Amino acid sequence: MKFHKKFLNSVKERLEFLKYFKYLEGFKSKFFIAVMAGLLYGISSGFGIPVILKIAAEKVFSVDSLPLYVIILVSVSPVIAMTLRATFSVINSYYLGFCGQKVLQGLRVMVFDKIQRLPLEYFKKTAPGALITRSLSDTANLQETIISVSQEIVKQPIAICSATVALIYLCHRESNGWLLLILLLASAAVVFPIKAIGKKMREKAMSAQRANEGVATKLSHNLSAIQEIRAFAMEETEVASYRAICDDLTKSVMRSLKYSVVMSPIIEVIASMGVGLAMFFAYKTHVPPSTFIALSGTLYLSYEPIKKIGELHNRLRAGSASLSRIEELIDFPEKICDPEKPVSVGRLIGNVAFNNVSFSYGEGANALADVSTEMKSGRVYALVGSSGAGKTTMVNLILRFYDVTEGAITIDGIDIRNMRLKDLRKNISLVPQFPMLVNGTIEGNIKWSAPDATHEQVVEAARKAYASEFISQLKSGYDTLVGEGGARLSGGQKQRIAIARAFLRDAPILILDEATSALDANSEREIHTSIEDLVKNRTSIFISHRFSMMSVVDMVFVLDHGKIVEIGSPSELVQRRDSIYYSLYQKQRGIKVPAVGSDHTDAENSPLESQTVFRSIKKLGV
Repeated sequence: MKFHKKFLNSVKERLEFLKYFKYLEGFKSKFFIAVMAGLLYGISSGFGIPVILKIAAEKVFSVDSLPLYVIILVSVSPVIAMTLRATFSVINSYYLGFCGQKVLQGLRVMVFDKIQRLPLEYFKKTAPGALITRSLSDTANLQETIISVSQEIVKQPIAICSATVALIYLCHRESNGWLLLILLLASAAVVFPIKAIGKKMREKAMSAQRANEGVATKLSHNLSAIQEIRAFAMEETEVASYRAICDDLTKSVMRSLKYSVVMSPIIEVIASMGVGLAMFFAYKTHVPPSTFIALSGTLYLSYEPIKKIGELHNRLRAGSASLSRIEELIDFPEKICDPEKPVSVGRLIGNVAFNNVSFSYGEGANALADVSTEMKSGRVYALVGSSGAGKTTMVNLILRFYDVTEGAITIDGIDIRNMRLKDLRKNISLVPQFPMLVNGTIEGNIKWSAPDATHEQVVEAARKAYASEFISQLKSGYDTLVGEGGARLSGGQKQRIAIARAFLRDAPILILDEATSALDANSEREIHTSIEDLVKNRTSIFISHRFSMMSVVDMVFVLDHGKIVEIGSPSELVQRRDSIYYSLYQKQRGIKVPAVGSDHTDAENSPLESQTVFRSIKKLGV
């Protein structure tokens, strides 16, 4: 029963790789050629060469004189056989290498595509280095395993079967059953070290991949904080930490390598024992030299594919470790996805409604608790409150980065969960506090929001965002490369690029998350004018702690502990001396007032947080 279970698990482990052969679609003819070449390679190796050796040896050791053409033919026959064998091997390896690259491409695109659809909670729990490792290292290991399986699963078993047939044929001619039994038992003996070593390979390979993931994570963290590391003179500490992680990786790889490299020598030692026994019994039973040469060649050619199968067994063990890590990613549930029967929507009007919405990130209290409100098209709304009050959560739910726990969010009366994600998000422009730029041109970055836009439309969007002036001063203008993450631009310039994206997209719903936080006073005044144009005829939602932007706001929602506790226009709320809004307003002006409402500070540079930071700086002696 135990053996039966182990056998089934072994078969299941190998069948898991078969589903990834779908990436050979479109290259099946090349794969078929490779398989046929492998088949011919196996036959020529296991049966063809031994038989040719037998015939050639009989002629060479014959006492009779032979015609010259026969001697020449006998002499070149091994060369012809080996040339054919080598040709089949080259064809097999080349076409499988080609197919392997296509498999690798398909695997990496599959993983990358999955990353685009993973819920945001996954990225909060998983380090970037882990995703990089699975996208590159694990897919490469899986590709190597698939191609190794494809290459050896045909060639080597056929070679072994052909060699076994050759052994039976040659021993039958000599009527020597004992010799055949010894040769077959010697061939079977090499299976035991293969099985024993293979048990260790998956565990060691998994450990090595985790260590590799640690190296990638450390490198990613270092690059993201390179300025702070230099400012605090942490270079030597970082190098020492990285060296320690690399040392762990080396140890893990060496532990895996130890089991890998020991396989071949063990098989060769066992094989030599088999040859020695065969030689002894051949002497005792007076086997003719020609037959012994053929048998020795057959035995040698049967050990080589057994070695390859042993390596393939180890490769499968190592590949299954990468397979597990990839499938952990691939099988992660996509909580935010398109509905089965989506409502078809074009350009929406933009009337947003929260209907008894509650939401929890899964830890602690609700981030939103029974929120109900409406936001009408053509009006400007501001979300105000301390950190953790629920402002960003409301915006994330509108974008459907998360789904509500209770209640519903509708746009124009349609539940956003009934829309395609692409249709929903095409109707929303987002200007984040820290806009992300890719290492491309300025024009390419602006066109993120509308890839089909013309150059003239891009220029007009930049002009409206007051970005055209600094762009025109750059040597390459709109073709200027911004660097990784926009490193060649200032914070204010990056924010203007983000605002230009919003102008270019021209969506009915606009979300600005601290959109002017990186701008100086002069730039903010310029942007203020452009934002007045941008918010017209659309639903505009501000998350802002800078009360200078409130002049364009029609309605303010003050949030506290996940609830809307105050609603009104800025002028109405500022007149309520006991309101949270009034307290925040006065604190930003530098006027000391008693704290009202939430007692926690705002990590997003709210007036409350600004006061706390200022007191901390004073303690430093500034």
